[in-house]
Amino acid sequence: MIKGVFTGEVITEIPFTQKEVEFEISRPGVYAIWQKGQLFRKTPVDKFRPILTSVSSGAEIPLPKSFFSPYLNGFDTGRMEMNRFDAEPGRYRLTLVEGTNTSLFEKIFLNIIPAKSVDYSQYYIQVRESLPVYFMIAAIPLFAISAFCIIGGLVAGFMAPDILAYMNN
Repeated sequence: MIKGVFTGEVITEIPFTQKEVEFEISRPGVYAIWQKGQLFRKTPVDKFRPILTSVSSGAEIPLPKSFFSPYLNGFDTGRMEMNRFDAEPGRYRLTLVEGTNTSLFEKIFLNIIPAKSVDYSQYYIQVRESLPVYFMIAAIPLFAISAFCIIGGLVAGFMAPDILAYMNN
């Protein structure tokens, strides 16, 4: 369940220097907007705000901030989920406009970190397939239960001779 949050199919990917893209969604579901860039660089998340519109109706699609903001790092690049949205099949337009969606805490944190600025040609915005938030909420306790079962099984395996010897007396 958790893997599906991170590994959804990429619908579109644009460099930050390109401010608009049209793409097609073929099946209804939950999708997410991710930022992808070099690690240990100051990202420009406080300099833009994504706007998603349906091409056919012109209606703006609400883009709530991601609840958990999952992220995934590689050796030299990382990506983080910014927004989630529900979409029906159709054509959509993603536009990056001036502004910000960051909180006060995020703005302060961005200014405190002494990192190099990101190379905009190496910074991308992606739209990916995702899973509903309740999958992640359900996966966390299941993960904890499975860890408990594995550890309990190992402890019981090591203690089995002592337990059996005690039961025979």
